[in-house]
Amino acid sequence: AERHASGGRGLATALAGWQFSRRPLRGAGPVLLLVLAVAMGMLAIGQSASWNRSQSDQADFRSGASVRMTAGINADPAKAPAYGQLPGVREAAPAYRTTVGLSGERTAEILALDTAHADERMLMRDDLGDGPVAGLFDTLTPPKAARVGLALPEHSTRVHFDVRISTEDAPRGASPSGMTARVSVLLEDRYGLPYQVVAGSVPADGKAHPLSVAVAPAGGFAVTGIEVSGKQPVEHAEAQRLAVTALRTTAADGTERPVPVPDGFRWQGERTEDSLLEEPKPGVPLSPAASAATPLAVGYSTGSVTAEDAAYSIPTIGVRLTAARPKAPALNAVATDAYLKATGAKPGQAIDVTLAGETVRVTITRTVHRLPTTGPGSGSSSASAESQRARDGGALLLDLRALGEVFAARPTARLTATEWWMSTESGRTAEVAAALRALPDTDPVQVQVRDETADELVTDPLGAGPQSALLAVAVIAAALAAVGFAVAATGSQRERSAEFAVLRALGTPRRQLARMTAAEQGVLIAIGLFVGALLGALLTRAVVPLIVLTGQAAQPVPPVLVQLPPGQVAALLTGVAALPLLIVAALTLRRADPAISLRTQGDN
Repeated sequence: AERHASGGRGLATALAGWQFSRRPLRGAGPVLLLVLAVAMGMLAIGQSASWNRSQSDQADFRSGASVRMTAGINADPAKAPAYGQLPGVREAAPAYRTTVGLSGERTAEILALDTAHADERMLMRDDLGDGPVAGLFDTLTPPKAARVGLALPEHSTRVHFDVRISTEDAPRGASPSGMTARVSVLLEDRYGLPYQVVAGSVPADGKAHPLSVAVAPAGGFAVTGIEVSGKQPVEHAEAQRLAVTALRTTAADGTERPVPVPDGFRWQGERTEDSLLEEPKPGVPLSPAASAATPLAVGYSTGSVTAEDAAYSIPTIGVRLTAARPKAPALNAVATDAYLKATGAKPGQAIDVTLAGETVRVTITRTVHRLPTTGPGSGSSSASAESQRARDGGALLLDLRALGEVFAARPTARLTATEWWMSTESGRTAEVAAALRALPDTDPVQVQVRDETADELVTDPLGAGPQSALLAVAVIAAALAAVGFAVAATGSQRERSAEFAVLRALGTPRRQLARMTAAEQGVLIAIGLFVGALLGALLTRAVVPLIVLTGQAAQPVPPVLVQLPPGQVAALLTGVAALPLLIVAALTLRRADPAISLRTQGDN
C-alpha cells in the first residue's frame, strides 16, 4: 500500500503511505482494538440470531404443526372428533403413531399422517430433507378416489335401518334354530378412519327389526358394511337370507332423509366360521345385491354342527358384507437416515412393517435426515439424550389414508387416529388451544402448541446467559476500541504538529493535510473493520454450534444453523466506526497556527 501510494501523483496519499512505512506499529494498537470490537460484536450477533433461530427450529421439530392433539383412541362414531370444525382451525389431519422393535434393542417410530389434510405439510427445515419440504408428501399422498360406501347426508346424527333375517327353507315367521344374530355397522368418516358399532341383535324370524346407531354430525360418515354373527345351528344347516331396508338418517332437528344408493353400487362379502375345536376355515364368498329399495340383500348357508361337538363348543358363523373398493394404492414411505442405517434398507427397496398387528409392505421412495416429532429432540421421551440416541432406530412416514385402504381389505385390521395435527388461522392459535383444552375428557397436557413450546424454549436461562454475556463483552470491546482509537489518533496528531507546521510553511494546502489525516486514519479504520468482520465470521461459525445447547446441555435437534443477519452486521460496523470517524473528522477540521508550532519547535 505504501509503494502504491508513493508512486501516485497525490501528495496526501504519498505522505500517508510514508507515515505507515516509517511507523508501522503506531496504528497496530487501534486496529487491534477495532478488530476485537468487531469480532466480538459479530460473535454476539451470530450467537443471538442463531440461538433464536434454533429455538424456533426446535419448536417446529417438536410440534410438527401449529397445534397437535395427542388424543386417545375413540372408536365411537357419535363422539368422533370434529377438530376441523373448531373456530380458528384451518384444517385438521389425523395421524397414527406407533413404535416397532429393531435389532440391538433399538426402536423405530412409525408415523402415518393424513397428508391430504395436513396443509402445513410439516414444520420442517428444508436442509433436513435435502430438498424442499413442499415435495415431501408427493410420493406418499394416494391418488384422489371416489368415496367408498353409502354416504350419509350432511349433519346426520343417527342412522336408521331395518334388518330382516329369514330362513328360506322354514315356514314364514318360524325360527327353527332359534338363532339370534348380532348386527354391527361398519362406518367410515371423511378421513377414511373406520368405525365398527354394534347396532343390536336380530332373531332369524323373517320379520323386519329396526336398528339405529348414533353418528357425529360433522363426521362426514359413510356406511361401508354390515357384519352379522351368531351361533351355528345344531344337526341341520339352514339357508338364510339377510336384507337391510329403509336405510335413512335423522338430523338434530328430527328431519328424516333417505340414504341414496348410487347406480351400479356393489357389495362384496364372505361367510366365515370360527370354532374352538378346528382350525379356521377359509371364508365362503357371497354375492350381495343392492337396490334403492333394498340397499343390501344376500343369501347364505349357515352350515351345522353335530350334537356331539355342540356339547363342547358351538362354532360362530359370521357374515361380513363391505362396499366394493378399488385396488389399494401402493404404500410408500419416507425413511430417515437412522432407519436406513438400523435396518440396512436402501431407497427404492420394499420392506415389511408391522402396524397394529398387521404386516404391510411399504416401499421407501425418499429419505430425510430427520422427521419432526420423532427420535431424539422430539421431546416425547423423558429418557436422557444419550439413551435416546443409543436406542434411536429412525422413523418412517406413511400416508394414513393409503394405509387405511390397505387395512380395509383385512377383516381383522383396525386403524385409529392416535393424534391430530391442526393448522390454525393467523393469530388464532391460542384461541384454538384454549378451545381444545376446554373439551370434555381432554387433558390439557395432550394439547401441544408450537408457539407455547417456542416461548418455553426462549425463556431457558441456559441459553439466555451466554447471549447476555456475549452482548456485554461486545459493548465493552466497542467502548474500549473507541477510547483507544481516540487516544491514539489524538496523540499521533499532537506528535506530528511540528511536521504539519513545516508542511504548511512550505506551502502545502490545508486541504491536502486534512486529506492526508483522513487517509491515514481511514485506512486504519477500514483495516480494523475488514479484519474484524472476517475474523468475527470465522469465530461465529466455529464457536456458535458449540455454545448453543438445550436445557439439558445437549446439542439441539435439528442442528444449529449459524445466522449472521446482514442488517445487524451493517449496524454493528457502523456503530463501531462511528466514533473513530467523528474523531477523524474533528482532527481534519481542526485549524492550528503553524507559526506557533514552528516557534515552539525553534525554542526547543
